[in-house]
Amino acid sequence: MASRAPSCSPRVVRAGAWFAVASALVAGCAAEDTPAEPRRPDRAAFEADIYPILLRDCGFVACHGDGGRAFRVVGPGRTRLDPLDALDAPPTTAELDATYERTVSMLATAETPGDTLLLRKPLDAAAGGAAHQGVDRFGRNVYASREDASWQALEAWVSAAWEVAP
Repeated sequence: MASRAPSCSPRVVRAGAWFAVASALVAGCAAEDTPAEPRRPDRAAFEADIYPILLRDCGFVACHGDGGRAFRVVGPGRTRLDPLDALDAPPTTAELDATYERTVSMLATAETPGDTLLLRKPLDAAAGGAAHQGVDRFGRNVYASREDASWQALEAWVSAAWEVAP
């Protein structure tokens, strides 16, 4: 007796074909929709140069020291992660880690360094900045122009991350 190959109805064949096509499309979409890993700027430069700027210019309790903010800056002389830490004690590893990670998140969706929220938000709109609530009592943003030394330090640090493959 000869063996017969199993037969499938045309309906089963079509359903299988649709399943294969749908699976391929979903797999392709999933790969494209997966967010890219944010760039990882130099950590040592962050701790030495950038963290002090962010702490001084952004870490106020009413600004980015507030726990409800997506971008949060914590450390000495400002809001501490642990309220029991002395206000003037050196930054803790947890404070440095948290501030670095939040800072890196400000680079995540940008195509170029100039598109990063870290550079656009604190820069005055007249200088190409973005909407930002961080204005002083005279209505000025944190950095009035791209010539501000602190803004330039931030820009150099962010740009260096684009020079290294993401």
